[in-house]
Amino acid sequence: MKGGFEENMLKLRAIKLKNKKGQLGLGVVREVMIGFLVLAVIAIAIVLALVSLRDSNIFTADSIEERDVNNTIANITGAVTDFFSDTGTIFSILIVVVIILAISIIIAVVTKFGGAGRTTAGL
Repeated sequence: MKGGFEENMLKLRAIKLKNKKGQLGLGVVREVMIGFLVLAVIAIAIVLALVSLRDSNIFTADSIEERDVNNTIANITGAVTDFFSDTGTIFSILIVVVIILAISIIIAVVTKFGGAGRTTAGL
């Protein structure tokens, strides 16, 4: 039974070594971009919920609750716009990383298939 387990683990390790998808960091770039998109959707949903709460007129005019809701909306919208104003820089860095990865992939493929080339010294 133990030999079968070890044999299966060796097969699994061989499969993992063959699967190189996302190994060069492109998977990380994709996950970061998806993460920012998810954060953007959550932020928009929160802002819309708070604005609809403010516009529902369930609070008395000039009450503590109305001021709290207005201050909360101002704080959240300010934080969201400040955070997403910096994402341009983050995306620029990610684009540079993708370009560097693409160049390294091209170099790796060319050296793998190009090899030493053909020599005619023996003729």
